[in-house]
Amino acid sequence: MRMSQGTVASTRFALLAGAFLCLQSSTDRAAVRPADQIVGGWRLVSRVTTTPDGKVLVPDAGLSATPSGVLIYDHAGHVAAQLSRPGRTAEMLESECRDALDVKGTKDTAQTILGYDAYFGTYTVDAGNGIVTHHLESALFPGDIGKDIKRRFSISGDTLTIKFDTTQRDGTPVVRTLVWSRMK
Repeated sequence: MRMSQGTVASTRFALLAGAFLCLQSSTDRAAVRPADQIVGGWRLVSRVTTTPDGKVLVPDAGLSATPSGVLIYDHAGHVAAQLSRPGRTAEMLESECRDALDVKGTKDTAQTILGYDAYFGTYTVDAGNGIVTHHLESALFPGDIGKDIKRRFSISGDTLTIKFDTTQRDGTPVVRTLVWSRMK
């Protein structure tokens, strides 16, 4: 069966257009901006607290070294975070409530109360500097409401790493590194 010149030209055009679209699609995926990569749900894999000289602090007060956590970013610019220390019990409430009264808060991070940290708000991304800023609209600790907390971040595949400088309750400077895995 012989095709007319018009049919051959149409077929070639369709093949070239298809190849271009495939190439464009793979190029677009490779060029996804960090602000778009951060969107989604993330489950906490690890949380490590170190001194500025790199010494790992164990145990880590407040949330512990092994809290469970969820972090969610949406396309509209909203963020929600919840982290919980394992082994929390109702029997701990009395002493921990007394301790919570002493929490003064720090400007650079949300506070853990009763082994739990939770907040929501909006976020902005400074991709050039690898910074995501959480603008807290509400939080478990009332002193955190209205804060803007900055985090250094990097994404590799389905792994989000967040680092930030903060202080322990006693004022000791530390660096926290949280590694998150994309929820599927």
